[in-house]
Amino acid sequence: MQWITGRFWFCDRWFTIDPGVYVPRPQTEELARRAAALLPEGGAALDVCTGAGAIAAHLAAEVPSATVIGVDIDPRAVGCARRNGVLAVVGDLVAPIRDAPRFDLITAVAPYVPTDEIAFLPADVQRYEPRLALDGGADGTELVGRIVSAAGRLLHPGGHLLVEIGGVQHASLVGPLAAAGFGEAAPWVDEDGDLRGLVALR
Repeated sequence: MQWITGRFWFCDRWFTIDPGVYVPRPQTEELARRAAALLPEGGAALDVCTGAGAIAAHLAAEVPSATVIGVDIDPRAVGCARRNGVLAVVGDLVAPIRDAPRFDLITAVAPYVPTDEIAFLPADVQRYEPRLALDGGADGTELVGRIVSAAGRLLHPGGHLLVEIGGVQHASLVGPLAAAGFGEAAPWVDEDGDLRGLVALR
């Protein structure tokens, strides 16, 4: 429906979207709200796999004094993000960003569906949604793990990383988080008790 109307509702705001661009899910609003609460005034945030820019746009609206940058590998998605007011660039994960600590906050809704489980997704999702936005590799953490490693280099000490994950993927990220210099990591669950994401302190 969002591709037909050309817009979607996220965190109490309407945003633009084009056919073929991943539609943000309602459960991602929790990540966006948590992230906005952690972004300091005048701070800097990076939204990896920004898609249509919903999280980045929410951060910029909630903390107007902050600098918020979005990155996505899909040029169509970046076009949507820019129309939604996001300073967005095309690139593979954090490739366009200089490798030096500069951010207070990094968010990511990277593909995290294990490859073998894509076949169990609803038929319309398999048929129409971009696989690039779904397939997270063998255990679903292939791209998330790369983002964790990059965040360890790009976050200021005391900065936060928030990523969306599911299943039992938190356990798979304990080692990568420690190796990247994160001292604390706390998962959160939805009202049904299902894992939805984690926040980690650099």
